[in-house]
Amino acid sequence: MTEILHQVRGGLGRLDDTKTHSDHLIETLIDQYETQITKLAYIYVQDWSTAQDICQEVFIKAYHSLGSFNQNSSYKTWIYRIAVNQCKDYKKSAYFRRNTVVDKFHRMFNKEIAATPEQELIQTEENNSVSAQIFALPMKYREIILLYYYEELTTDEIGELLNLKASTVRTRLDRGRQKLKTLLQGRGTDE
Repeated sequence: MTEILHQVRGGLGRLDDTKTHSDHLIETLIDQYETQITKLAYIYVQDWSTAQDICQEVFIKAYHSLGSFNQNSSYKTWIYRIAVNQCKDYKKSAYFRRNTVVDKFHRMFNKEIAATPEQELIQTEENNSVSAQIFALPMKYREIILLYYYEELTTDEIGELLNLKASTVRTRLDRGRQKLKTLLQGRGTDE
């Protein structure tokens, strides 16, 4: 992550010997949330390398936006919101849509791309029954279940993060649990 700090400080420009408050704060945020943000990005993009790139972009944006942070929420919620928005922007991009089509085309003709050890490990983990069923849920339920159970955010924090009312979050959480229960029992239904 030192490369992120180097990028946000101006790329190849000079690095100050004394750290400013912003430098210290962004280092602390990176130390605390880098792993969670990468995992969150993976939930959206389903590609570990892309998730890592998105994580870097999140902290670069956070560094440049530190001055506009209004303290109405926690840094955790603020960073997560940047991450979710970055992921959604990526999924809307022409690059993502084009690569998704190309990937499906390759699979159609059995020209699988050689998997890296990371991808094999991720695939093994995805084959785990519970995680595979969570990833089978529609995104609106999946993201809330993962944020609630794995990131341990409250329904209020999730609502703030996703621009939803807390009651909507609780409803989606309940519906997501029911859908997950149904999927785990082998009686999956499509939405």
